[in-house]
Amino acid sequence: MKRDKANKGTIIKTVGIDLPKIDFRSKYKRLLSANRQLNQRKEELELVFAEIEDIYNHAPCGYYSLDKNGVFVRINDTALRWLDAPRSAFAGRKNITDILTEDSKEVFEKNYPVFIKTGAIRDVELELVRSDGSSLPVLMNATAVYDQDGNYKMSRSVILDFTERRLKERESRHSHTDLQHKNDALTIANENLFFLNREKDRFMDIASHDLQLPLAAISMLSETLLKKNIESGSLAVEQVIEMIHEGSLEMKSLLANYLSASTAETGHMDLFLKETDINELTNDIVNRYLPIAAKKNIQLHFKNNKNFLLFTDRECCTQIIENLLSNAVKYTAPGKNITVAITGNQKEAKIIIADEGQGIRKEDHHLLFQRFQKLSARPTGGELSTGLGLSIVKYLVEQLKGYISVESEVGKGSVFTVHLPISNEI
Repeated sequence: MKRDKANKGTIIKTVGIDLPKIDFRSKYKRLLSANRQLNQRKEELELVFAEIEDIYNHAPCGYYSLDKNGVFVRINDTALRWLDAPRSAFAGRKNITDILTEDSKEVFEKNYPVFIKTGAIRDVELELVRSDGSSLPVLMNATAVYDQDGNYKMSRSVILDFTERRLKERESRHSHTDLQHKNDALTIANENLFFLNREKDRFMDIASHDLQLPLAAISMLSETLLKKNIESGSLAVEQVIEMIHEGSLEMKSLLANYLSASTAETGHMDLFLKETDINELTNDIVNRYLPIAAKKNIQLHFKNNKNFLLFTDRECCTQIIENLLSNAVKYTAPGKNITVAITGNQKEAKIIIADEGQGIRKEDHHLLFQRFQKLSARPTGGELSTGLGLSIVKYLVEQLKGYISVESEVGKGSVFTVHLPISNEI
């Protein structure tokens, strides 16, 4: 029996396993219910986002953000009204020095490089130039936003009209500082809600797409058995059962990753720590992946020099190893090798997964562990890639008080090393 080309790469492994009866209809209903709840949450977030966006634009103080060169990234309606200028003239076009008096330019050019390094500046007086040429004295406070590598991205700046308050500067400074803290929190919440809303949309699109394929395969294959289109007890029946099992495993893996991704959003994860033989666990996973690798003519090797007993979460370790090994198989071409090894010392165990795949370009390294990132390398057998696996691996490893490192060379392959503590007192 030929396999549907559209499902190539989505159905995986094991033959001759007696499967328990699974109530797919109930599971499907639960998935639909979960989907409705997510949609409801999305609508609630959209309402909150719209309200915060309104507060941001109509606040009694001016907000704006600058990139590393001092060019406006965004600006609120209050600041635009003070300057009597259109929004289209600012974002990505105008530099802050374009609207400063000569004295204020000197203040800005002296303080901005220091601000980029230190990350905060407080109570700086500036003179802004309105479109009619008049000046507007303001008190400016700002905090810096950095990416995960510590590189400056943009500022979050608040300006207060200082025209009537200049004579009372010393008395009002304390209240201004408090207001700045509240405004900073509001701005951060606004941006977090925006990105959360956008990521929820992407998450729902990817989840619904990825789950449809194995679910459709299971439905089609089970229907074949029910209609008795193939001879009972034949090799074809075994193959159909094998494919149903592989489809269910694929859905289990996808749902585990989506659940971990959702848990990562809340920042809270319950761990179930117990003594775990990491060598035995890894060997079992490698054995399950042998047929998958064999289908792509990939040689899968396991090297075990010493046994390690870890006090850790077994399910987390399983998900970490399966994600890394699944990626290695996806991105390795037929005829190549993948090696899984366990090593370490008295303080930590190291799980090493080395492939002879495509390798990772240097410019892609900073994207490796970010969610929903698609790199230049592509699966060699048309397999699915959600862009979640490595971000989940990093999250789970950190929950277990470990860390992950990677070495890669384009055209030669990649080596991922998971470092886990022997004793995990969390």
